[in-house]
This record gives sequence, C-alpha cells and structure tokens, in this order.
Amino acid sequence: MQRISLVSLNLWNTEHLEQRKECLVSFLKTYRSDIFCFQEIRKELRDLFDTTLEGYQRIEDPHMGWTRESNIYFNRSLLTLLDYGRVDLAMPETERGVFWVRLKTLEGKNLVVATMHLTHQLNADENRTGIPYRPAEARKAAKALLEIVKNDGAIVCGDFNDPVQPVRILHEDAQFEDVFSLLKIPSPVTFPCVFLSDEDNTVEAIDKIMVKNGVRPLIASSPHYHIPSQVLSDHYPVMTIVEY
Repeated sequence: MQRISLVSLNLWNTEHLEQRKECLVSFLKTYRSDIFCFQEIRKELRDLFDTTLEGYQRIEDPHMGWTRESNIYFNRSLLTLLDYGRVDLAMPETERGVFWVRLKTLEGKNLVVATMHLTHQLNADENRTGIPYRPAEARKAAKALLEIVKNDGAIVCGDFNDPVQPVRILHEDAQFEDVFSLLKIPSPVTFPCVFLSDEDNTVEAIDKIMVKNGVRPLIASSPHYHIPSQVLSDHYPVMTIVEY
C-alpha cells in the first residue's frame, strides 16, 4: 500500500490575487501534497505554481480549459503520468468539464484522479428557470468516469457547488464514496471564506473528495490556512490522505 495525499482547492481565479499570492505559495510549500487538484486556475496562477512546485508535473494541453479552468499537479517522484483527458459536460461554462489523469504509483497500480467545477447556483439561466444544472452535469460525469476508471483506483474531487445532489449521483451511478462519510465525520463547510469576499449570504459544504476501487481514506479535513493578513481564496481547501 502507498499513502498518497491530495488537496483540492478552488483558486477564485485572480480575484484579489496580490493580496493572496504569498499565502498561496506558503500553503503549497507547507502542505507539499502528492497531488493538487485546482479549479478556477488562470495563467498567472499556473505560472506561479510552476515555479513554486519544484518536482511536480501538470498537464500541458492546447485545450484552454487546462489553463483557464482546472489542472492537476502531481509529485513526479511518486507518481507517473500514463494518460489524461477532459470530458465535456455540456455546461454553460464551456471550458469546464471533468479533467482527469491516470497515474502509476510506486507499487505499479493505476490511479485515476479527476477534478471538476460544476455550475454555480446563481447562474443567470438557472435563476430564470429554477432548473439546476448540477444534477445533469453530475450524471454525465458519473457515466464518463465509469468508462475511464474501469477497475483502477480512483479519486474525484472539486467544487461541486451543491452539498447534496452531485455526491448522491456519483455514489448511485458510479459507486464513488465521500471521504468524510467513510471516516464518519461531518462534511466541513468550505464556502465562503469571507476575509476578502462579500459572499456571506451562503454557507455550504460544497468542496468534495470521493473515492472508489480500493482507495481508502485515512484522514480528511478542510484546513483554514492563512498567514497574517492573507487567505487562500473565497473557498477553503479540502484534503485527504489515502492508502492505495
């Protein structure tokens, strides 16, 4: 069994970046997770992380989603890239989707890691119709992940923008298990961090990590990481250490 740490974080694109940059760098250097899954990445953040995460590899691909929506960094001394891809979920945010990598562990096992950022509840069309986007997006993601993962170990994470339905659908349709549920602890509130944000009208546990096929969580948490006068994002990260 190999122990693997993973962090998922919505980076809040470049909002207040000058007031967060030092904290982000400090967090990456402090946690040194084996795998970092990012949502709302931008070129400025990618370039900053490339210089901070020495010894890590990320996906370099012409599809702009890997530069402007999500990317996955992994420690190349512990994990080897076998394959990667992006699944379109027919979202209003056209560059989003399921971003995934297939990695080989030091023990020669295949591990699929996927991240996604589902549509926000305040999407203008959703406000108009009252019909949420996230259940349909989660069903498409579950169907695609079944085909991608097959019998490999797997972790799916990200900003689900919904504390209930995507987790339920990924469990029922693709047999993923929420790491907090497996560890019998409440899912932590991950939004909002209001230090730089005025989004205090909603309090939600919307950033998730789920696993399947022999990936066993040992611990999971949501670090409220900060340094004096700086925070990471309007979201708090979620992290886990798994055995696989």
